[in-house]
Amino acid sequence: MTPDAHILKPGAVFAGDYRVVRPIAEGGMGAVYLVEQLSTGSQRALKVIRAELLKDAKMVERFQQEARLSARIQSDHVVQVLAAGVDRATSMPFMVMELLHGETLLTRVSTKGPLDRDEAAELFEQLCHALTAAHALGIVHRDLKPENVFLVKSRRARGGTTVKVLDFGVAKVLAEVRTTSTSAIGTPSWMAPEQTEL
Repeated sequence: MTPDAHILKPGAVFAGDYRVVRPIAEGGMGAVYLVEQLSTGSQRALKVIRAELLKDAKMVERFQQEARLSARIQSDHVVQVLAAGVDRATSMPFMVMELLHGETLLTRVSTKGPLDRDEAAELFEQLCHALTAAHALGIVHRDLKPENVFLVKSRRARGGTTVKVLDFGVAKVLAEVRTTSTSAIGTPSWMAPEQTEL
């Protein structure tokens, strides 16, 4: 029996190595859980596709593509994908990511107001590093918005904030654009005008 993505039970072991602690977030495509990796004792973020989307081959492929694309991008400013696969017991695709502690850019601006000049400059420098690394592989995010920019307290000696770009689930590989037709995908208020031409 396939469990609903929203009701993975705390204490359940998923894919043989991840004990569910609690849900973290959910969206239209899936849900993210805080899990303990049994083999290492580390806390991770487990993302699973929504159960009702398992019969939609296109959505399953999009979910799996997110793991493949994110793992290829050589930047500390893209959330790190540590593992991915399909759970044998449930046939549910999943990905395991580094667990981030912080807040989205949307939450930061909503609660504390606009970034000052130095904060904005630091954020954009890191954001540009992530996107440049993606573009070097021919990958376009297609849904870059404040909700998908995560601000993490840096673990470096000098502190500061580390930017992590999330959710490459609707990313497009540019090579595919030349051979396939595609509709505009993304959040309309954050889409570049040229996205509607892809």
